[in-house]
Amino acid sequence: FLSFFLLGSIIFKDYGVSSDEYSSRIKGFVTLNYLGEKISPDLNKKYKKDKNIPDIENYKQKIYGVVFEAPASFLEIIFDIQDKKNQFLLRHYLSFIIFFIGTIYFFKLLLIRFNSFKLSILGTSFLILSPRIFANSFYNNKDLVFLSFFIIASFYAIKFIKEQNLKNSLKFSIFSALTIDIRILGILLPFVTLSISFIKNFFQKKLKEKLNLNISIIFFVVIFTIIFWPYLWEAPFKNFIFAFKGMANFNIDTYNLFFGDYINGKNVKWFYIPTWITITTPIIYLLLFLIGLIISLKQIFNNKYNYKNDNIFIDLFFIGCFFSPLIAVIIFNSTLYNGWRQLYFIYPSLIYFSIIASNYFFNLKNKKLFQTFFLIIFLNLISISFWMFKNHPHQYVFFNNFISTKNIHKKFDLDYWGLSYKQNFEIILKNEKKDKIKIYNLSHNNIWNHLFSLKQKSRDRFVLVNNIFDADYLITNFFLDTEYSKIDFLGQYEVFNEILVDNNSINTVYKKIN
Repeated sequence: FLSFFLLGSIIFKDYGVSSDEYSSRIKGFVTLNYLGEKISPDLNKKYKKDKNIPDIENYKQKIYGVVFEAPASFLEIIFDIQDKKNQFLLRHYLSFIIFFIGTIYFFKLLLIRFNSFKLSILGTSFLILSPRIFANSFYNNKDLVFLSFFIIASFYAIKFIKEQNLKNSLKFSIFSALTIDIRILGILLPFVTLSISFIKNFFQKKLKEKLNLNISIIFFVVIFTIIFWPYLWEAPFKNFIFAFKGMANFNIDTYNLFFGDYINGKNVKWFYIPTWITITTPIIYLLLFLIGLIISLKQIFNNKYNYKNDNIFIDLFFIGCFFSPLIAVIIFNSTLYNGWRQLYFIYPSLIYFSIIASNYFFNLKNKKLFQTFFLIIFLNLISISFWMFKNHPHQYVFFNNFISTKNIHKKFDLDYWGLSYKQNFEIILKNEKKDKIKIYNLSHNNIWNHLFSLKQKSRDRFVLVNNIFDADYLITNFFLDTEYSKIDFLGQYEVFNEILVDNNSINTVYKKIN
């Protein structure tokens, strides 16, 4: 864990600023402004100065919780961080620290279930050595922060399922509420937990005995959800329902490149998420997940655990955490885009079942089979680690061998958030002697957001132009790019630099030919 923490503390500066981070930062200040007006208007005016911060009532993204954004914005004020680059670096480091804490809780969770230090370390290694999850942990303050809190809340859910008392009820309720206040889909946590608790109490004939305690969770979760989400304070139930409806079918008109076709995020097919999971998760984890799920279901239906063994209920909990969100997005016809990042939080459940399979293989009496399995795991982890090292910091475009990576940019969205702009900006700055550099962005991304990965002095050298042929450089990350495929401009421009992952360019710069 110390090695992972030190590594993250060194490399967090390597990642660019994504498309969503600027708006996420504003969310934090909208909430702080709201709280300031309520608590101390004079103090709020002092720190707000001339900033144009929207009122919370007129702010479209008020339906998002601000458990991460508001404290991050508060720290930005406390430490008086002025340069935009450093403001986002602060958020990157905070995001990593939260994920780091999440991995510790995941280790502790596995330790409860398997009572094995080795298996717990293995499961935590699987989680960390998941290329897309690893990269997102440094900049995705929505989905990865949600994943991390989901892990923490799941730990306390398991503690409550095993030992139902007021102390565990309170701990679970607090972290469950925090999870809901990051993403409203976190409401699945108390639903799944109470369902499993009901099943356990039914079979152990403790329904009446534990009824009040389970009802108290509903009460505590509601109270803490309101406390941690200022938007709910004035009209808790009305605003929560409004947020729930908004998140279930978020009104955004965007398209996904999916098997070569552009599909509106509001009209994705039911197999969209399963497909993304299948082609972006290391194959060894997928195979172990399927084996572990089969083992678990077989033991549940054969009742080999028996209903006095808590392992059966822990397994049922993770079955619920994995499948209920998948079912929910299909039932509600949720708007989905940018791969499967909105459902990254089910990934720890996938890893959980892979460790059930690992436990099975590690307990084989046949020594040769055990050694073979150990060697396969070891070689796969080495291979994944090498790929992550080789392609740092672009682990977010990982695809496994279930899909050919040849011309994959024509089949699927790659760097949809524009993280790769940072590296090409730096290469242009290093090689261009002009004080002012005219640049034109070919992709759908707003290049203005990505310039915040540079210091003010470097940002000021770039001049964004509206006409292709006025530019010294053209740049694209190919996201919804309708220009790069046209060859009209190639007579005046040539490829200056490409950022390659698996021989595919995820960001290309063209320079005007003198």
